[in-house]
Amino acid sequence: MITLAELNAASTDAFVAALAGIFEHSPWVAEAVLPLRPFTSRLQLHGAMCAAVDAAGIDAQLKLIRAHPELAGRAAVRKELTAESTREQQGAGLDACTPGEFATLQTLNDAYNAKFGFPFVLAVRGHNRSSVIAAFMQRLDHDLDTECRAALQQIDRIAGFRLYDSVSSTAGSEILAMLDRLAEFSEQADGLTCSYLSPAHRQTAALIRDWMLAAGLSVEVDAVGNVVGRLHSEQPDAKTLLTGSHYDTVVDGGKYDGRLGIVLPILVALDLRQRGLKLPYALEIIAFSEEEGVRYKSTFLGSGAVVGQFDLQLLDAVDGNGITMRAAMLEAGFDPGQIPAIARDPAKLLGYVEVHIEQGPVLLDEDQALGVVTSIAGSHRYTGSITGLAGHSGTVPMHLRRDAAAAAAELILYVERRCGGVPGLVGTVGRLEVPGGAINVIPGRCSFSLDIRAADDLLRDAAVVDVLAEIDAIAERRKVDIVLTQVMAAGCAPCAPSLQAQWAASIRRVTGNPAPRHLPSGAGHDAMKIAAITDIGMLFVRCGNGGISHNPAETMTADDADIAARVFTDFLSSYPAT
Repeated sequence: MITLAELNAASTDAFVAALAGIFEHSPWVAEAVLPLRPFTSRLQLHGAMCAAVDAAGIDAQLKLIRAHPELAGRAAVRKELTAESTREQQGAGLDACTPGEFATLQTLNDAYNAKFGFPFVLAVRGHNRSSVIAAFMQRLDHDLDTECRAALQQIDRIAGFRLYDSVSSTAGSEILAMLDRLAEFSEQADGLTCSYLSPAHRQTAALIRDWMLAAGLSVEVDAVGNVVGRLHSEQPDAKTLLTGSHYDTVVDGGKYDGRLGIVLPILVALDLRQRGLKLPYALEIIAFSEEEGVRYKSTFLGSGAVVGQFDLQLLDAVDGNGITMRAAMLEAGFDPGQIPAIARDPAKLLGYVEVHIEQGPVLLDEDQALGVVTSIAGSHRYTGSITGLAGHSGTVPMHLRRDAAAAAAELILYVERRCGGVPGLVGTVGRLEVPGGAINVIPGRCSFSLDIRAADDLLRDAAVVDVLAEIDAIAERRKVDIVLTQVMAAGCAPCAPSLQAQWAASIRRVTGNPAPRHLPSGAGHDAMKIAAITDIGMLFVRCGNGGISHNPAETMTADDADIAARVFTDFLSSYPAT
């Protein structure tokens, strides 16, 4: 194992020697990127090496493809594979083929070589013998150009896995590089939008899966698209600690919301494996497929399935293009009938912990990198409409008007007054529309949304009662009709005191801070769903730009990410197995 810092400082010969096996029998790839040092992350180094292959031309690319051995081929039988290829083929069980499987693979190898003139190349990590044979048969139908591109893509993946196996790096810079990379998959050209089961969403899931495999986790993608990586315990009956967050985003969102809680645990698991450290329990990292509710207007699809609360009626929901959720799942290769099987058994769980950016300014204002979450605010959300009477702006006297927009304005100001003076209580009218409004027309109709949150249910519910009463009063005073429909009612989710204490202890040990900040979360998180089946705990990481989130300006530093990773490692190492 060599560190990225050591690679950057190494002599030419040492640099090439350390990376000579990343691309099979092709040290020229390492030589090509030598002038580009220093590299700030493994991802940057990997990208540079892949770019060198892309720029090398078809003759060099074909030579690279032909440098790879056949899968379960004659070189494997003669034990002539490189150490890297040997480990990879053994990991997929290709060294333990039955006579029938071996014969099938030999037939496929011969047919493939005869058709394309080079060996079949597949990144076999995460595969088994059956899936290797299936991939072999599927790709035999390709034309030469398509298969050449497929082989080079697989070589890029193999190189990525090998880099993670042989090069270590500081967590902070790696976390930021990984989050930057995920942000490249977007439904919009000039920002980040990643909604459920869109092409960008599926590309994101595929890359997260590869990173989990690179960390040495066993990986599955479940029936709602959750990507689940498991670090197994050596104890057969060990319980499981869950961690993770969501990988979908809001429209034009930020890079760090949700996704930090996925990539950080992956890197910590990789570090544990590279250092040979074992946990006395199983660790399961879940990249939840959906939390934001953008495409189908229903939140927490991923974590809801994990706790057994996925509403199967949602399968008939349609998106803006008329595509049902069921159809989208089937097109992505998922079986909706398997959704109930996703639910975890609470008796087998130790708890759930989530690392997340704060999405607020408290830690930034107090110059603290990390904070311990005490509770996740519950939320009551409504949509509403106000119906008054439209009229000419120049002819209807002010005292006779039934102005829907004026009634909405009065409501907004009351929500601000009622929620503004109470710590921990917030109220928001986030959407306000005057359909068909015109400059010379008194608004006859207005639609709005209302969201009231607090980390204490009694505090929030008291505010809701007062706001609803004021809505009735406004309607009577202004002679308008106000119709309110509740669309969400979620109670607050307190974090377990024991988990709060363990987070605080880890912060003290790693940072020396004698009094870690404890604070509530005003935003909702997957943790509040998981609270239905096990204890939850959350670690907040400071974000910059005034704490802004759900916005392209969302940001954090590599130093804070690195501190969070070290605290998470300490937390896992000291977490009890029972």
